[in-house]
Amino acid sequence: MIVTHVSLKTRRISAALPIVILVSIALFTNTVVFAQTARPGGTFTVANRGDPPAGFDSMRTSSIALHHVGGALFGPGNLVMRCRDNMYAVCPYLATRWEHSPDFRVWTFVIRNDAFWHDGTRFTAEDAKFFFDLVFFGARSGTAVRAPAYFARELGDAESVEVLEGRRLRITFRHRNAHFLEILANPRFKIAHPRHLMQPRIDAGEVGVTPLDVGLVGLGPFRLGRYSRGSLVRVEKFDRYFERDGRGVRLPYLDRIDYVIMPDPFSMDIAFRSGRLDGGARGLSHNLTRERMDAYTRDLGDGVFFARSDGGNFRLAFNVLNDGPWQDPRVRRAIGLWIDKPASIPSALGGFGWTTPSIGPGDINVPTHFINWPRFDTQPLETRRAEARRLMAEAGYADGFSMGHLTRGIMTETAEFLKAQLAGLKIDLRLQIVDEGEWNRGRVSLDYDSQQGRLAPSPIPEGTESVYGRYEFNADAYAKHDDRRIDELYRRLRDATSMEQRIEIWRQVSRYLFYEQTYIVPIAESIEVIAYRSYVRGLVVPPEDTHTHTDFATVWLDR
Repeated sequence: MIVTHVSLKTRRISAALPIVILVSIALFTNTVVFAQTARPGGTFTVANRGDPPAGFDSMRTSSIALHHVGGALFGPGNLVMRCRDNMYAVCPYLATRWEHSPDFRVWTFVIRNDAFWHDGTRFTAEDAKFFFDLVFFGARSGTAVRAPAYFARELGDAESVEVLEGRRLRITFRHRNAHFLEILANPRFKIAHPRHLMQPRIDAGEVGVTPLDVGLVGLGPFRLGRYSRGSLVRVEKFDRYFERDGRGVRLPYLDRIDYVIMPDPFSMDIAFRSGRLDGGARGLSHNLTRERMDAYTRDLGDGVFFARSDGGNFRLAFNVLNDGPWQDPRVRRAIGLWIDKPASIPSALGGFGWTTPSIGPGDINVPTHFINWPRFDTQPLETRRAEARRLMAEAGYADGFSMGHLTRGIMTETAEFLKAQLAGLKIDLRLQIVDEGEWNRGRVSLDYDSQQGRLAPSPIPEGTESVYGRYEFNADAYAKHDDRRIDELYRRLRDATSMEQRIEIWRQVSRYLFYEQTYIVPIAESIEVIAYRSYVRGLVVPPEDTHTHTDFATVWLDR
């Protein structure tokens, strides 16, 4: 893991719990310890890619435009979080300890008693139940219906959520769910839904009420100061936040964070290099290319450092629920074979990335035992392309066809790469370039034939169902399909009792998704590069998935 200016000390039980344990109880600390004394106060000014979408509702979008800001407002986790010293382990957050039944179907959490909503209301087990009820079951008021969270199936098939005595919350699943904690620790699953403010509005028929509608009252280290759409999100230190460092000092250290809304990455570059920003935005086009990073280094020298994380897979995904040639798996397979994947790194990914036949990014310490897709299609490009032409002819499309492609305005380089690549297969990829509002609507709809993007799903395979599963349960999934075999494969994955079984079943899932059916074409893994001023201290940089540790509670400014 890459950690810049910070070290952490955590006491925990291994994430790989022996199956022979009948009941395991976890009690952790997640204490920040610094080699030098942090200097409190100051304003940290960073860019944000755009206005947070979906009313700041973490149940509706995984967009980094929300979660870069959401960490400060809503916290780095939910009941649990990814540990700051090791994102692959689980630490407590709003729960202090937990236990599970012998069959891993029943999970019970003890809710901490020193967490407060930003309006001073104490966080309770009833609040946690309200959140999980919305996640798993949605809500109904008269004829109005609120859908469950997009990630509900990823967390498991819940049967009930109950409040018990002693500030306890019990979640019961219909099936074994041994890796629930690691899935739950996904930082996208933020509790941003105050029961005391939302429940009355839901009861009154406003089932679509969002965190923005109730004033962005969160549980994180910073509370809302001001939100000016298209301009600024300002958050200010919350004095009743519960986390403390190793010296007993209450976090966060900063007085304020200003997130400056900057949809144009080149405007961000100018603002950073001229001294108006302390840090860059996260996500897609705002991540630095090699050329832009060289310019930062040339202008700023040792006044800047670069956080590097494995940033997720650049992929092409098909909507097989729309009529068209792409419903034929031979056509999808031909497209997957045809694309020159290494060529995407300099032209589409800004010079930072890796792909077949490599397994992992090399200079970033990311576990590789669940990375399987680079093992497919390792033949020479011309061999693959000859097979692609044969499959297209066999399917009756030797002369090609036209296919629509949902494209974000901030992702034109990757879209143009795909268009140029598929032209060689006589496929006219019609780029339907949209703004962020239409992207967030369109990507969960069936209005487009295909789409692409970059997203780092859960680092454990059991936590990827929301991005690879059936459209019926996962409208935010990459591909749009209704393949019930995927349900069964994920069920088997959750039922696995050893690491060897998990790896083998995940290979089957990967082969089915990416090779046999080719619902998704993995092209290359990106590496995200984000600039910060050298006086920014205490920043925790995850080895992958830059949605992680966006609370900035440990950041301080040495100036």
